[in-house]
Amino acid sequence: MKPAICATFDYAIPFDQMIAMIRTAGFEVVSFGGNPRHSGYLTAGGRAEIRKLLEQNDMEIDSIHAPFPEGDRLFSADESERLESIRQCQAAMDAAAELNGRIVVIHLIQPYGIPQGEVRDRMVDQGRRSVGALATYAADRGVKLALENGQRREYDRILIDFLAEFDGDHVGFCYDSGHENVQGTCFALLEQLAHRLLTFHIHDNSGSDTHVLPFEGTIDWGRFREVLQRLHYSGNLLLEVDVKNSQFKDHASFLAQARKCSEMLTHGPVP
Repeated sequence: MKPAICATFDYAIPFDQMIAMIRTAGFEVVSFGGNPRHSGYLTAGGRAEIRKLLEQNDMEIDSIHAPFPEGDRLFSADESERLESIRQCQAAMDAAAELNGRIVVIHLIQPYGIPQGEVRDRMVDQGRRSVGALATYAADRGVKLALENGQRREYDRILIDFLAEFDGDHVGFCYDSGHENVQGTCFALLEQLAHRLLTFHIHDNSGSDTHVLPFEGTIDWGRFREVLQRLHYSGNLLLEVDVKNSQFKDHASFLAQARKCSEMLTHGPVP
């Protein structure tokens, strides 16, 4: 298991500089976030530059996050909006296939606040059609589709249903620790869906989705270590952290602490 980090910790830093900083901190594996304008992964020129940067720094890709909010409308009752969201996610899969990225992560933004009934059922059916189309597209391109858990139980109930329905090897689970901590249920969902785990989004918080470093919030990372050791997980330990709300404001210090946290979560003592 390699430590990895999303190249999203401060979007104000140009992408090429960010990759160099991440490599200097000791990370060999990166992920690209849902703002493709930062990395440029949606354009041929951007992908060529990414390939060059990865080769120069001897790095590899863990995963690519589908664009958001553009790719988050898979449940939309507006068919043109839904199809555009599918197109955005498919573009991320094309980039992943070209760049040897093995996973594309998507959100399942659902009809929150809409009561049970015909309208909500129709939107869930739209989401099911969208995920079905993306699952087929992923399989055809040799990449995997990772469905990410959310901050609400109604979201996760649909996630669980969809993972049961789309049970092929090319569809799995991205576990977001911060999202489950917002619900106060860490690490129940991870244990329940461990057999479908493709990648992580590891970050901490104190009840709201602040994306701080592990050990800066309220998550019980000692328990995480115990769960992780039982999973037989062979992927990367990917941090999805942000400097904005961290106590480590200097970028170099932030990345050094992120690397230290990765070691503590996999090998070293947990405070």
